[in-house]
This record gives sequence, structure tokens and C-alpha cells, in this order.
Amino acid sequence: MSTESDGTPASAGSVGARLRAAREARQVSLRQIAATTKISVGALEALEQTDLSRLPGGIFTRAFVRSYATEVGLDPEETMRDFTVEVDEAQVSESALADAESQQHDLFQSQQRMAGTALTLVLIGLPVALLLGFLGTRGSSTPDDGTAPLSVAAVETPAPTAAVVETPVAPPRVEPPVRPVPAPPVPASNDSLALVLSPRDECWVSLTIDGDLVFSRVMRGGERASYEANEEIILNIGDAGAFGFVLNEQDGRTLGDSGEVVTETITLENYRSFIAP
Repeated sequence: MSTESDGTPASAGSVGARLRAAREARQVSLRQIAATTKISVGALEALEQTDLSRLPGGIFTRAFVRSYATEVGLDPEETMRDFTVEVDEAQVSESALADAESQQHDLFQSQQRMAGTALTLVLIGLPVALLLGFLGTRGSSTPDDGTAPLSVAAVETPAPTAAVVETPVAPPRVEPPVRPVPAPPVPASNDSLALVLSPRDECWVSLTIDGDLVFSRVMRGGERASYEANEEIILNIGDAGAFGFVLNEQDGRTLGDSGEVVTETITLENYRSFIAP
């Protein structure tokens, strides 16, 4: 029986490497483990590679580690503890790198501000100095005929004051508030499936439509997203009790209990079985 080896292998000694070694020793494929644990193949690959960006995090990831370890004969609690330590160390390293980059960015910004201030002082000070020099030279000059120079006040003629005509200003028009209109669900034809995801609480969701992975992430309670499929919809839910959906403009049934991880395949032939009674 062949085993799968997709993706970049995890570092030697990591929890992901131990899980993969135990699976290969039993000659079990990722698809077989996905079928028994109801965890998507993509999430299992992410565990073997310790790729946290593809995992839901929190209690969902810990549940995945326990289920995987049990299937390949490892101690689930010990494996989960080692995984937690490994993830914490990786997050500390990423935080230290981010702090160093932030300090370098702040230093660069400070140097830019200092250079900008110095340039501004030069641009302002130079014209002022030239103007003061020009006025000093002009004030010390005397006309050739020996007469005293006329002051500016003596030659300036006051400008006539213009009458100010006040024009009544109409009060500003107050526009009524615009209420956002929610996007309508995708209409379904006789040969397609219209799906609206609407979890009631925080829930990790992996969605595959017609063989293509659309997304795999945590959705928030009250969030809505509409999709359309031509043939098949595969849902992998991290907490079935918190998940809700609308299928072909009809409320979907409950897919499982709170905290239960489920995988469901919806097609044109069986979609009516997923409608709430």
C-alpha cells in the first residue's frame, strides 16, 4: 500500500516528523487517516509539516493532533503536549524576529524625520536671511540729490474699503442615513448548488467546491459568505454545533454536536437530505 509524501517535510525530531514516520511505518496513507478521523487531507499535511498558517488553531488543532496520534499508534496526550511546546517555541522565535525588524524600521523612520527637519530649516532660513540682507542694504542707501528717502507710509495710498454684501446661505441639506443592503444569496438553478455559510459562533471551516479548495480558516459568528457549485460541495467543520448554512435558499440541518469535527459531501443528488425538516 503506497504512502503519500506531499509538501516539505518537517524538521527531524519535530512532532510532525514523528507523526509522519509512525504513519509510514504502518503503511497508511493520508487519505485513509482523513476517512477515519474526518479531518481534511490538507490539515493532516499541515500537521506533518508544522504549517500553522493552514491550521485553525486553538482547540481545533489540538483535537487534530490527538486524533492523528491515536490513528498511528502514538500517545495522544504526550504528542499533543510536545506539539504545544514546539508551537510555543516557534511563535517566540517569530516574535523576536518581528521585534528586531520593528526596531530597524523605527530607527530608519527617525533618521528620515531628522533629515526632513534639517532640510526644512535650511529651506526656510535661507530666504529669510536673503530678505533681511536686502532690506538692510535698501534702508542704508541715500538718493543722489541728497533728499531723504520717502517712507513707505508716505507713498502708500489707502485702498478704498469695499462694501460687504452678505448673501444668505441656505442651511446644509441633511441626507437620510443609507442602510447597507445585504448581498442576496446566490440563486440556484436546477443543475447547481447555492450555498450560504452562516456560522452561529466561531468555527473552523474548510470548503472545497467542484474539486477546488476555496478556503480553510476560522469563521466568526454572524459572518456570511455565498458560493455556487456545479457538481459537489465538501465541508470540513471543526465545531459542527456552531456551524450553520443555507442550501438552495433553504435552511440547512444541524451537521453535528458542539465540538464535533465532521466532513460532509453535498451533491445535486443528495442535497435535499441536508435541508432542515
